[in-house]
Amino acid sequence: MRAALVDIFGTESVSDDGADYAGDWTENAPAMPAFVVRVSREEQIPQLLALANERRIPITPRVAGTNSGGLAIPSEGGIVLELGALDSVAIDPVHMIAWIGPGVTWERLKAETAAHGLRLGYPLAPPDTSVLACALMDGLSTMSLSHGSLGDWVLGVEAYLADGTKVKTGSAAASGLPWPLSRGPLPDLTGLFVNWLGTTGITTRLALTLWPLRSHRRRDMIPCVRNEDAFELMRTGARTGLFDDIAGIGWPGAKWALGLDELGPRDPAEPSQYVIADYGADTEAEIELKHKRLVELAPVAPVPVADLVALAPELEPFSDLPTRLDFLLDHEGGGLTWVGTYGPLDKLEEGAALGEAILAEAGFPPLTVTRPMKGGHYAVLRMIERFDRRSEEETARVRKVNIKVGRALMELGYVPYKCPAVLYDELFARLDPGFLKLLNTVKRAVDPNNILSPARWRFDR
Repeated sequence: MRAALVDIFGTESVSDDGADYAGDWTENAPAMPAFVVRVSREEQIPQLLALANERRIPITPRVAGTNSGGLAIPSEGGIVLELGALDSVAIDPVHMIAWIGPGVTWERLKAETAAHGLRLGYPLAPPDTSVLACALMDGLSTMSLSHGSLGDWVLGVEAYLADGTKVKTGSAAASGLPWPLSRGPLPDLTGLFVNWLGTTGITTRLALTLWPLRSHRRRDMIPCVRNEDAFELMRTGARTGLFDDIAGIGWPGAKWALGLDELGPRDPAEPSQYVIADYGADTEAEIELKHKRLVELAPVAPVPVADLVALAPELEPFSDLPTRLDFLLDHEGGGLTWVGTYGPLDKLEEGAALGEAILAEAGFPPLTVTRPMKGGHYAVLRMIERFDRRSEEETARVRKVNIKVGRALMELGYVPYKCPAVLYDELFARLDPGFLKLLNTVKRAVDPNNILSPARWRFDR
């Protein structure tokens, strides 16, 4: 097998040492790949697919491997396909589109778009992670309130199916233009690659929507003593249409950012949620009007994040994104995991209370991340845990917590995004039977030998 891979990729790009690719910082069990191959030319991909089909060897695409759901963990004895070298970027400033490869990072795309007077929203993710991977997994960003999840921003892709066929989706499939300008009006096959976790094809290009870079921006923090006040601010703020983002982070996140690793119970007089409002405008007068409206909505006076950072430089991660996650990862044992869900905006109070209680009962600080999405049509509710991944007991405990949290939130109508592997059974048990049948039918049609990321979604239940 190694000789065949070397024929395709060259000696320097094939390794049988997969230790660095077997696991991640989550509680998900590692799996050792037989080989890691690094793509340098796109035409190597269909050659690898032909070989994998012939020998029935699973392939797991990978870029940074920093997803917190265990989604980059390979199949045991399979091949990791490292795509980081495919990092081309083209910016279409007229139509406000970025045409990117999987190796393009948030940090790089931020600089590339700013040079054209454009911007995009950013997730709570390290600057050197993959934009394409996050978009295909339908992540969120600091513009998700105004423009929806990143899956909504994807206009089309170029990808290889399991049999090596190269496909284009979006309007470029018919227009002859180098990249799609819209998802329709053709049948929407872009969705065949969004949220499928690499099980339907290997995506090598993606068209992402961009937005104008406003000349004035504000980022304010509103400390809320009660969760109810924070969530009501999010709901009312979302309906104004004035803000790019209104998101809440629970009190443990702020204390960890300040370097306070050992957290006791929260003082009832302290804020339970820190709401961050992010908004921009083309004129000073316009942004002052938006700020005035935020003051009217907020239960207490908003504080500019820049002022907080000036007083406490440790809060720099909250000032701008993308940012390093040192306050989440730089701790004893280095484990980080979460259950993130999309669901009803009117059940944030109930969902957060359930999730916080489950975490607290298991001995974990109750860290939540919340935000309204797409103008307030739905919400994000995420529960985050730091843990010592060197400890088998703590790893097992956090796994049980995530299953329990996921089960509780799904009972309220929330659905996991970037679904952690530990929740597959819980989620699939709730799927509409017709949807599950369609899911399996599509998978069998596009990947009959089940070589593409077979550890994800676990079809044919």
